[in-house]
Amino acid sequence: MKKFIVLADSTCDIEKVYRDQYGFDYAKMIFREGTKEYDADIDWEEMSAKDFYDSMRKGSTYTTGLVQTKELEEKFKKGLEAGLDILYVACSSGLSGSIGNGKLVAEELLPSYPGRKIRMLDPLRSCCSQGLIAKKACELAEEGKDIDEAFEILEVEKSNYRTYATVGSLNWLKKAGRVKASAAFFGNLLGVKPIIIQDTRGTNYAYKKVKGRKTSLDEIIMETKENIVNAAEQTVFVQHADCLNDAQYVANAIKEAVNPKEIVITNVGPIIGSCTGPDTIIVNFYGKTVTITGE
Repeated sequence: MKKFIVLADSTCDIEKVYRDQYGFDYAKMIFREGTKEYDADIDWEEMSAKDFYDSMRKGSTYTTGLVQTKELEEKFKKGLEAGLDILYVACSSGLSGSIGNGKLVAEELLPSYPGRKIRMLDPLRSCCSQGLIAKKACELAEEGKDIDEAFEILEVEKSNYRTYATVGSLNWLKKAGRVKASAAFFGNLLGVKPIIIQDTRGTNYAYKKVKGRKTSLDEIIMETKENIVNAAEQTVFVQHADCLNDAQYVANAIKEAVNPKEIVITNVGPIIGSCTGPDTIIVNFYGKTVTITGE
């Protein structure tokens, strides 16, 4: 019998069919276009992924916000009132302050639920790698581990979850403050594509640059081949920002190269997509320990 439930947030990008299969829920962040505010729904019920990315192509710019304390309070109470502890696998602290909101809500709620625990795991990851860590947490819960045992295991293993990304245009990273305007201008002019990882601090780091779109996709495929561990036991998530053909190309090449247990193609969610823009490709998997620290 499981002793705790698992909660992630909007940056985990795991759609409902897989959240239900794995056994975790998520708390919604928010994003805005001007004064209009949206829930960051990773199932795209309010706005389709295609409409979202098409709007960006036409000039719309989105800003993002943390998980709201009211949302976390509702999700935490659901588990606590069922007599279960809560493990919140938040977005990386290197990218978001949502884990801080989680701590504030936990401090307010726990005095009313003696004997219960809420633990905040900083996975140092976002995207589907964050979701894969939540998946692992659910597996540990099903095995009968208590929340402290699971937390310690995940603290050790979280650095093995890898995220590789490339973008269609550096302009979106520039607008989000992730790259200098001059670098974005000359990168786009010369066709330079960054290979972005999430490093030891949980921040996005463009650790390599290549020339051309196909080269960037092939580089991510190569990195997956070289760094995945026990591929036959792993689920690989290939995410795309309205560029399904590229995602299928990457997924087929990974299947041919390492033949993982499962490959899932899914969307880049609205929080990540607001920063990276249309035509982003992200690959997520369990692999060798990440040792790179960005500059």
